[in-house]
Amino acid sequence: MDDEKELLNKNAQINNEDDQPEEYGDIRVATEVISIVASLAAQEVPGVLRMSGRRIDGINELLGKESVSKGVRVSFDSKTVTCNVYVIIEYGFCIPEVALEIQEKVKDAIETMTGYDVQFIDVHVQGVAKREKSALEKEAEAIAEAGLFDSKPLFDEAEVEAEAEARHKQFFEED
Repeated sequence: MDDEKELLNKNAQINNEDDQPEEYGDIRVATEVISIVASLAAQEVPGVLRMSGRRIDGINELLGKESVSKGVRVSFDSKTVTCNVYVIIEYGFCIPEVALEIQEKVKDAIETMTGYDVQFIDVHVQGVAKREKSALEKEAEAIAEAGLFDSKPLFDEAEVEAEAEARHKQFFEED
């Protein structure tokens, strides 16, 4: 019992010492890490088809070494970050809206994950392209072109409305 009290007193002393702030050292986040965070955040925005990289990124891609931080350039000034994001926008999307959303998402992601302040995010739209159709979309088009499915509706609208009206009458007649 005395041992338990002594242990509790020691824990209380340690907890009181922890309340006093101590400096442990610097935390530094590599430029590459911030570039990856920015790139992933930008790619989450609807309308971003892909990131647009430098020539070295293209060479690395051909060699099978695709960079996750492709299309992002980051510079530091102490704990302040400036960022340039290079993207290809999907055809049909409003470019200014997509660019604004990229700025917001990238800024939030960098500030949340690193604790650094973001001075600005410049978005460079390098091009516009159509998205490639997925295998499922191609298969559905082939089926539609071949006429392999019925074009008749799955349900009769008049029948559905009559059924709903009958249920409505029944509900109010029960009261």
